[in-house]
Amino acid sequence: MDDDDTGEEADLLSLDPTPEGESLSDDGITALIEAFDDQPMNDDQHVIEGEIRDHTPRHIWKWVSDETFIGLHFNEPNPEEATELDYILIGQKGQFTEESQPGEEFSHFHQHTAEDWDAGHGGETGDEGYWLTHIAVRNINYPFHEDEIDPQVDYNFNPTPPEEGTEGDDTSWEAPDGGEGDLSADDRDELLEIFDDGWTNDDQHDAPHGTPAHVWKWVSEDTFMFLHWDDPAVEEADNLIYFGIGERGQFQSDDIPAGQDDDFTHFHLHEAESWEAGHGGADADQWGAWLVHHAVRPLEMDWGDVEVGVDRDFMITEPPE
Repeated sequence: MDDDDTGEEADLLSLDPTPEGESLSDDGITALIEAFDDQPMNDDQHVIEGEIRDHTPRHIWKWVSDETFIGLHFNEPNPEEATELDYILIGQKGQFTEESQPGEEFSHFHQHTAEDWDAGHGGETGDEGYWLTHIAVRNINYPFHEDEIDPQVDYNFNPTPPEEGTEGDDTSWEAPDGGEGDLSADDRDELLEIFDDGWTNDDQHDAPHGTPAHVWKWVSEDTFMFLHWDDPAVEEADNLIYFGIGERGQFQSDDIPAGQDDDFTHFHLHEAESWEAGHGGADADQWGAWLVHHAVRPLEMDWGDVEVGVDRDFMITEPPE
């Protein structure tokens, strides 16, 4: 290696492994339960008694638009007794029809009104409810999987396929809690207080709060979840636009989680001279995180129109071959 090559390597940032995170603390889980305080399912489905409130099993929910909510799925039926987060999720109002299913990532349909939680899975053609995307945030094994799965978009989460060719996509009905709508400023600020972790160097804090438009929360050693807002200064944001996860790794195809290169489209360095300089990398040895961005509302982005679902065109960063 000559002197020029040595100088180039010395200038390359993010060669050390990305800092590790940690699982949610008890206080962190409690704060999330208090913040995710909406109830899009009817009372008969709140079969878990809790001190904070009664719950649908394993899930807590938060409306973020007129037609969508975000949610968290824990490792215990009672979220207040949970020790780990298993999934983040996104729900879209609709009907149990093929026309209404937003995309293949929305593998599970759940009725908003049922006699109990289990009775809400799937339904009859035309039933009202929510199409749900589940994104695993740690290594988990559920009855609908033969083997343990890694963090990934779970296309096989408790699948409830609609009948082929069925029509109907009415979203004008009112949810049992009537909670549809954008986050309030108070809701936003409460979430900003909870999503208070960092994983990039200070040079990437190009906005008042830190990294532009994003806030982060570690959920394991290798995985964090994030909220992506419509304003670089998140304290001034009006709306949430993406909910997603990031997984520690290097800028190489072998490190793309679960081989889902169509979903984890964007790699970001943990060390860079600025936020913009962190997009992608220059070498396969560089470390950062692979990110999947799931849109929670229709968007007009530089790369085109985006529908609710995994944004497979989000700032694509191809790794070196």
